[in-house]
Amino acid sequence: MISMKLLHYTITSIICIALLPVLGFAQVSLTGEFRPRTEFRDGYRVLNTDQSDPAFFTSQRTRIKLLYEGNSYDFKIAAQDVRTWGEVPQLDDTPNVNIHEAWAQIYFSDEIGLKLGRQELVYDDQRLLGSVNWAQQARSHDALVFKYKNLSSSFKLDVGAAYNQEIQNLQGNYYSLNNYKVLSYLWMNKDFEKLSISGLMLTDGFEVSPGEVNYRYTYGTHINYNATEKVSASGTLYFQNGDDAARENISAYMAALKVSYSVNPLTFSGGIDYLSGGEAGGSNPSGNTFNTLYATNHKFYGHMDYFLNIPAETQNGGLQDIYMSVNYTASEIVSLNVVYHHFSLANEIEDPLDPTKLLSRSLASELDFSVNHRFTNEIRLQVGYSLLFNDKSLESIQNREAGGLQQWGWAMIVISPKML
Repeated sequence: MISMKLLHYTITSIICIALLPVLGFAQVSLTGEFRPRTEFRDGYRVLNTDQSDPAFFTSQRTRIKLLYEGNSYDFKIAAQDVRTWGEVPQLDDTPNVNIHEAWAQIYFSDEIGLKLGRQELVYDDQRLLGSVNWAQQARSHDALVFKYKNLSSSFKLDVGAAYNQEIQNLQGNYYSLNNYKVLSYLWMNKDFEKLSISGLMLTDGFEVSPGEVNYRYTYGTHINYNATEKVSASGTLYFQNGDDAARENISAYMAALKVSYSVNPLTFSGGIDYLSGGEAGGSNPSGNTFNTLYATNHKFYGHMDYFLNIPAETQNGGLQDIYMSVNYTASEIVSLNVVYHHFSLANEIEDPLDPTKLLSRSLASELDFSVNHRFTNEIRLQVGYSLLFNDKSLESIQNREAGGLQQWGWAMIVISPKML
């Protein structure tokens, strides 16, 4: 009688032999992500008033990701379910799973590839193109990207394009969704011994009426410089021209500078972000306000997310953010971070509640605290707490009289299993 142990080895050997032609040239990985996050919102994004009640809820993202890496192509599909606990009655059969990524990348050589399908577009520090991973749903695009990588000179080149339709039309191409109709970009990156330089030129077009598309052009550079093992700096400069669905004659820019100094176990950072805005009495305030496009703004302009949409949430006044941060690595598994922001308008604007007056440029100060604890390579706990101290100008912009403490707390468990 064959023992169970011998039978197990026999079956395993047969499977391995059957898969040998595939495994010899390909690698398959199956990973997941389980990410519930509980939040206490008491002044998050919108100022509390004396009549406000805090919000308390748990949201959850569940993902499963399959990646096949072959000799001549890669293939990835990532399905996710995003929900708020309690949003669906217990016996309802409500579909809630969507495809976050579904793409293939074909390799014409070791240096040239073509990636097409639903994918994340993430470049540099995510100032203009980012995944917005903090949001449970995150961001992805239906796009085609030509990729070139020079293996000998550390030069990279990406050319991407997207053309959106909401249905499979029989005639016509009108696109009514609140999204770009067309997107194209060119990204270049070159690494040196201590320096990394990127250039990005991006065009996005918005259909304002059937057959009429307005185009916006954004272009500039991002630079990283590692002076020593302890000192590093980064800088960003982008310009915007053209028009979009709501603005014409755009002439805007943004500039950012960040410097970091590390002395184990502490890292000190400080910098300034400046996004241009319109001036009081100006003829084109919206056109002079820089739009951060498809960026991951949560990582830059305060965790309480008061400035995710710079034009709208500053009344076209632009934004200046001066910040300082300290990161303390307590051990290999625990780190703590504190960030202070001071937000102000880039330019003085008229008071939305009284156009005869000008607003003070100062908007608010914010303190963000966060702790990251890694239990294992697959399990992490993250906890955060933020405070916002607003000025009267922010009350006028939001048309809300602040009352009480502006605060926000959250706790999130991230489980990332590697199943295959």
